[in-house]
Amino acid sequence: MVDENELRAHLSSGEQPAIEIDTAAVVLRSKARRRPRQLAVGAVGALAAASLLFAGINTFPRTGELTAGSGVAEDSSTRMDSEGGADSAESFLAPENDAIAETCSAIIPTTAASPYGLAIELDLASPVTASGSAFGTVRLTNTSDATVTGTTASVPDVNLIRDTVSISHSPDAQILSVIPVNLQPGQSIEFAVSIAIYDCTTIDTGGMVDPGIYTASTSLAFVPTDPADGEATEVRSPPSTIVLQ
Repeated sequence: MVDENELRAHLSSGEQPAIEIDTAAVVLRSKARRRPRQLAVGAVGALAAASLLFAGINTFPRTGELTAGSGVAEDSSTRMDSEGGADSAESFLAPENDAIAETCSAIIPTTAASPYGLAIELDLASPVTASGSAFGTVRLTNTSDATVTGTTASVPDVNLIRDTVSISHSPDAQILSVIPVNLQPGQSIEFAVSIAIYDCTTIDTGGMVDPGIYTASTSLAFVPTDPADGEATEVRSPPSTIVLQ
């Protein structure tokens, strides 16, 4: 057994105890720490690609290149806040943004789409000032008899429509964040949404919108967790009426 004098002599000599480093274990732990971030990036990429496809941009990758993120449980009353809020600045001027240019004048389908048993509905407060913003909620509900898991965009797409043509779109920038979906039958996720009231087709002359009756619709890209369940798809609401005054 080493006594105190021998220990002091060893330390005063300047020699340091050798420490063996298990490099394999260090690399393994490093990879384990990076894995959640890699999964998140994969989910973002899949949803971004799906959003581009549904916006009509021909850059969607092959099905085999999609990576879906894993889902976690959400309460039936889950509510997600969009970047817009009730105190957002009101403006009838369209943001100068490439995402807006891609959606302006796009033909919006008039029929709902409910893949995997997911139904989506838009509820906007009405009437709305023709030069202001409309605020409301989007609800994504599992209407099937089975659990639905996957990933979806953190902010739904909302379109203000005149004669099947989009004249305003929200959000006004491409959203690359996603959220997990794990909905039991009958459960839903709620999102707070807003959309600026302007006419992107006449932005050069002010973009003003005449008072009257218009329609609005919402959609979300959805990627199932298990690729065997199917491909990325779009959940789309039927058009709802909005009164502008």
